[in-house]
Amino acid sequence: MPLYDFRCSDCGNETEVLLNRMTEVSCECGSSMEHRFSAPPMIKITGEGGYPSRRKQVRNTTFRDHPQLEHDPKRVYF
Repeated sequence: MPLYDFRCSDCGNETEVLLNRMTEVSCECGSSMEHRFSAPPMIKITGEGGYPSRRKQVRNTTFRDHPQLEHDPKRVYF
């Protein structure tokens, strides 16, 4: 069921209502509420599983490109 935005014309109360079809919605103050048109949600799915693909990044890097870590003999490693 879609989620619709409504606004009361008398008191200005705004609410979201989950409706199966467009029906008359009344406010707590007793007056009818008018349907507000809202922007649809923006969803962008890229790559595999909805995450951006990093195949090009992994393919273009080599072991030499990564920074080398230096071993510190005084540091205690867990």
